[in-house]
Parts: sequence; structure tokens; C-alpha cells
Amino acid sequence: MANPNSPPFARPPASFIGATIEVADLPASTAFHRQWLPLLGFARIGADADRVLWARRDQHLMLREAAVDAATGGAILALAAEDRAQVDALHTHVQGIGAEITQPPAEHPYTAPGYYGFAFRCPDGTRFEIAHRWEDLPELEGVEHVRLPGDGVTLGGYLYKPEAGVAPHPALLLLHGFGRNAWTDRHLAELAANSGYKVLSLSLRGWLGSEGDNDQGGRQVDDVIAAIDWLRRLPSVDPGRIGLIGASMGGQVALLAAARRPAIRCVAALFPPTDLPGWYEANPYVRPYLDDLADAAGLAARSPINHANEIDVPVLMMHGDKDENVPLDQSLRMTETLRGLGKEAELLIVSGASHFFSMRENTIARQRLFAFLRQSLVRR
Repeated sequence: MANPNSPPFARPPASFIGATIEVADLPASTAFHRQWLPLLGFARIGADADRVLWARRDQHLMLREAAVDAATGGAILALAAEDRAQVDALHTHVQGIGAEITQPPAEHPYTAPGYYGFAFRCPDGTRFEIAHRWEDLPELEGVEHVRLPGDGVTLGGYLYKPEAGVAPHPALLLLHGFGRNAWTDRHLAELAANSGYKVLSLSLRGWLGSEGDNDQGGRQVDDVIAAIDWLRRLPSVDPGRIGLIGASMGGQVALLAAARRPAIRCVAALFPPTDLPGWYEANPYVRPYLDDLADAAGLAARSPINHANEIDVPVLMMHGDKDENVPLDQSLRMTETLRGLGKEAELLIVSGASHFFSMRENTIARQRLFAFLRQSLVRR
């Protein structure tokens, strides 16, 4: 029988989300943890001046350089709540029993879409974070949540119905960037559907809604080839009019997939890394992540610029000239290489744009994108 004095949010025990560990010497700690964390499946996915982040699917472990207070300890443990209401209820409860709230309930989009939590310090100094996060892609009204086979994994995404035109429709496959997923591409997908395209917005392997581990253009490319085949078989899709669009990492994967010569008519890549060894040299903050792509394929095989000769469809590149993450040179050199090989390639440079386009910059990019799609996917 349930305890009648239990609080209204009592649920089964919460699961482990992750931990933040504060260390006095970040380089030394990183060198040590690199020797054992990969054995448990944790991959180093990012770093900046004072922190390094590992992830294993949706669990995270962060090392953060800080002065460690012996009285409070150097770790913050994150536990999962079942929903946002439980987060709010626990916030009220632990505050009432004497905990110091160090972070009130809030969304943290930099962690993952759907991540909502708060942090507190117990009277004994122990620190916790309680958060609710999405375990799968959320349902979208009027949009079909689909699962499809990839290369040995099941992929998740959304299928949008066109709002104009007559079947069979031209179709688009959308690929998101690092740290994002099919849900974060919903605005572009909706705009494309309103313009008469059947749209599959796909979560790449390793990201919310799909199985497997992120590999920055490794087996993700095989998954995309499988997704193109799946999309072509839909009765409402014209199999001869399919376009591939990707942003950042998704743009890199899109270009690599296009080099496999699938049944697509065009590919558009927004601010993609195209020469990973060059990217490694240009951006010191991605080096820890790229260092740990340690499979046999390596960085050169994941670089679209090394596969430019195999791309036989029109290519549109779009890039901001103030991109602090992936330098504009990555798209400039890719475009020049394609043109030098006699390929059809265009580059739109968006003045003043960083790696994350503003509303105005998105409007400029999308106008050119949809003109490119209309030209490339015209019925023949």
C-alpha cells in the first residue's frame, strides 16, 4: 500500500542523466579520463577554455575547471524527473526542506531540446540537478512521426505532407547539425511543406529519436542513403525529384551522401565543414572532438572536399562570412574545387552572419534555397 504521507510527485526512482565534476587542473584531468571513459562508451564531444564534455547517447559527463571547495565537494549529479510538473514540485519541496536553490527551474536549450531543470545545494554541501528531458522526438500536430531503417539502426524523424501541388510530389530530406535533431528543423520543414514538397526531416544516428552513436559523417552517410531509398518508395513522392539539404554537420553528411551518387537531383549545404583536417587547424575548440574520431576512416575520409569528383548534381553552398565555428574558407574551397572539376556549384555568402543565422539572414538564405530547389527539381 502506498504511504499516505508521500508527496504528490512520488514516482519510481529517477535515472542518472550525468555529472559535472569540478577539477583544479583541467588538462591533467582530461588526460587521465581519456584513458578510461571511452571504454564505457563515452565520447569527447566538445571543449572550451575551462570545460570538457563527454557524452554517451543522452548521458553527459563534464569536467569543469574551478577552485574546488572541500566543504561543498567538486561534483554535481543530475537525476531525471518524469515530466516538467515533477521538476516544479521537487523544486518547491526541496526549497521547503532547507536546500539552497542555485539555479531555478528553466529550460536549457544548450544541453538538449526539451531539457528543463533546476539545481540545488543540500545543507551538507552536496549538489544535485533535477531535470526532465525528452527521451524521444515529441509529437507534432499534423505531422507524422516516422521510424525507418538505417545502416543497422532505426532512425527517427518527421514526415510532412505538402500543402500544395498534386501527387506525386517533389521531396526533400533535411539533415540537422551537431547537437540538434529532426525537431529543431521543423520551421524549415514546415516552410518547405507549405511550398509543395514532401519533407522527411531526419534525426541522424546518435541524436534524439535515432539509435546508434554520432560519428560526424561515418556510418551516418550510409543511413542517409537508406533514408533516400525509403523516401523514394513512398507512393506520394516523385522518385525522380528529390533534393538533399543539410546544415553544419548535416551539410557535411549531405555532401558525402551526394558523392555516393544516390537518386537525388540536387544538394544544398549550409555552413558545412568540408575539409576536416583544415577545420581542425582553424578551430582549436573542435580539436578534442575531432581527436577522438579514432576509427580507421579518420578525418580525410569524412571530408567532402576529398569526394568532390563523385558529386554529379548541382550544389548550393551557403555560409556566413563571420562564422566563428566553421570558417567561410570551408565553403569557399569546396565550391572552387567543384567548379575546377567542371561541376555545377554556387556559393551564397551571407554578410555578417555567424554560424547561427539571424531571422533576417535566414530569410536571405531561404529565398536563395527555394529558388535553387525550384530550378533543380522542376518536372522533366
